[in-house]
Amino acid sequence: MIRRIASVFSPAEPADREAGFSVVEVMVAMMVFAIMSIGIAYGIVNALTLSQNSRSRTTAVALASQDIDGLRQTASATAAGIQQVTSLPANPGDAVPTKTIGGVTYTISRDVNWVDSTGATNACGSASGGYLAYKSVVETVSWKSRNQTYSTTMTSAIAPSSAVTSPGNGSITISVKTASGTGNAGVAITITPVAGSTGGPLTVQPDATNAQGCAIAVDVQQGDYTVTATETDGIDTDQKQPAKKTPVTVVAGASAYVPFVYDQASMMTLQYASTYSATLPQSMPTTLSSTGGGQDVITPWGTTPTVTSATKTAVSVFPFGNYAVFAGTYNSAPGATSCLSPNPGAWSTPNAQNQVGIAPAQVGTSPGQPASVSPVPVMTGVVQVGGMSSSTYVVATTATTAGAGDPGCTAGYTLRFPTSSSGSQTLALPFGTWNVSFYSSITGTVLNVLNGASVKNVTPGTSSGGVLGGYTVVVDPRGQTK
Repeated sequence: MIRRIASVFSPAEPADREAGFSVVEVMVAMMVFAIMSIGIAYGIVNALTLSQNSRSRTTAVALASQDIDGLRQTASATAAGIQQVTSLPANPGDAVPTKTIGGVTYTISRDVNWVDSTGATNACGSASGGYLAYKSVVETVSWKSRNQTYSTTMTSAIAPSSAVTSPGNGSITISVKTASGTGNAGVAITITPVAGSTGGPLTVQPDATNAQGCAIAVDVQQGDYTVTATETDGIDTDQKQPAKKTPVTVVAGASAYVPFVYDQASMMTLQYASTYSATLPQSMPTTLSSTGGGQDVITPWGTTPTVTSATKTAVSVFPFGNYAVFAGTYNSAPGATSCLSPNPGAWSTPNAQNQVGIAPAQVGTSPGQPASVSPVPVMTGVVQVGGMSSSTYVVATTATTAGAGDPGCTAGYTLRFPTSSSGSQTLALPFGTWNVSFYSSITGTVLNVLNGASVKNVTPGTSSGGVLGGYTVVVDPRGQTK
């Protein structure tokens, strides 16, 4: 064989020494072989890839089926088991579970929603009023192969172990979200009938909210109820602890939907007129103004304690983000409830010195954390009153006619100061125009006729009137810096 090949490349006759394959022919043959080899190699690689993808897809389907089977067992285990069938991850930003099989990492996610009798879907229950039928589950398993992402999706329906609502009764579904819009898990839910309604006490209170912030009360009698959400240091958007919704009306064959926005409170420490050694009114309102929550009026203290400029008062607030704080009842809404005076920024008409009021700086808040400024300085006007006996106290009422430059307070309110052991007091007042009177702490009689009684401004503003008719005082933020 070797000799035959050698004879082809080295013919015996001198005349045939130029016979055989030329270099060009050899190169052409090599190119043809290379092209064929590439095609064959590509086909082999493609076949291996398809085989790998097929195996991966089969594994993904098995993982999805396994997860759905586990959800079915959870739902059928107890009457409340259906509430443990939740989306995965339950909230945006939560960790997504993975599982590695045969060197391939699979990411498993699912989207779960209640489906009611009207066909409407919702993570926590029926927002349309229909009765709850089953939960829709959309399971997605994804993986990567050769820098490409593949996925497979499986859908299923999971029904509760028994009917959510028996004939003649209804249900209440509760959704609790945090300030960021994610589900608030582990919030205790209590449901009680409103006095005088046809509702009755629940045999079993609902479980705490699940991973998606959902809870459900089943077989609830028709009637009106109060739904309360409670967690340690929790607060709602109305600055209430705990959060309550009432009345919630339940009708037969339907589900009442109750949404809460409820999160860990941010602690804010307030200090009023800190540089003036002044006494503040009893039960003085304070307004928290935020972009997300509008204006919320709170009362940080009552009538018993004496609050001064040295007092640092801690209050819990919903973590809307940024707040501006005003002493007094500030309400920017037009009409009879309007009260603009407490906001220095509303004093926009320049005074004789061409000064206008400057709104307080924004203070940052976040869930479960102290405010970004501590203590938060709250500006007020300050006046000095004198000529009193130890048995008198001062009452200030917003004037019906606002002073020069005052944007006014249509709503109006009254503030009372504690009695003083001396004949004079330095008092802090929210910005605005006030009628100031001296009263007897025993009889409630007006004592403006006290000889020597006087009122004068410590911070910018004006005072007018006298002991017979009382005083009118304007406490003006224009030109005041602290």
